[in-house]
Amino acid sequence: MILAHRVEGPAGGLPLFLIHPLGADQGFWDECRRHVGPDVLTVSCDLRGSGASPDLGEPLTFATTVADIEALRLHLGLDRIVLAGCAVGAMAATAYAARHGAHVAGLVMSNPGIRIMPAGVENLRQRAEAVRRSGMASLLPGAIENAFIGYGDTPARKSYEAKFVAQKAENYAFACEGAALSDITGDCAWIACPVLLVPGRNDRLFPREHTDAIAAILPRAKVDEFESGAHFIPYQQPREFGAALLNFVTQAGLLPRQSA
Repeated sequence: MILAHRVEGPAGGLPLFLIHPLGADQGFWDECRRHVGPDVLTVSCDLRGSGASPDLGEPLTFATTVADIEALRLHLGLDRIVLAGCAVGAMAATAYAARHGAHVAGLVMSNPGIRIMPAGVENLRQRAEAVRRSGMASLLPGAIENAFIGYGDTPARKSYEAKFVAQKAENYAFACEGAALSDITGDCAWIACPVLLVPGRNDRLFPREHTDAIAAILPRAKVDEFESGAHFIPYQQPREFGAALLNFVTQAGLLPRQSA
């Protein structure tokens, strides 16, 4: 099985895999990918249970997602890639980089979390129960408001909410149950590539202490805090995030023309 995906950019460009967060699909990256420069080949995908990829029949684990990303990399015939993920998607990207380091040139973690804390575990389990019982709309407005601090009355928020409530409740429930198990503390110790951490000062779900915990394990990681950043920086500030990502891969010497 190959995840539903979309490839944009020059064939010889730097391969950049874009991993969306819990509750979203690859459309999360539509605006951001326009701002990463002309030398980047962007690859977005729908994780299992999202978008056009197969439905879930059990909780979605990082082991499954890592295997799916690797299958997609092989399918596309790519060697070394940069991964960029947001929130739980950043955790999944880190899990991949820890297991397939030989094929990872760089890692960008937006709104990074090191693990789901006990209160978060309970919240995710309650979400799964609620949507199975009463549908996706039962999570409104809280599930959206918490992620859009400072971006409440924007077209981006309205578009996100419309797609959020339109997804299949059972898929989201399984994704929540899998996300509740998320802990990349051990994975971080295996990361050897250049790393960029992009926390948001207004991110209430993964506050700054998560970034600091990751940076303590990866002391050479670069940290670029977004002062007005909420929980979905690449979606809420796509131009600024794209610029930060491009600056990172440029400084790390990862663009093809820099190595020519």
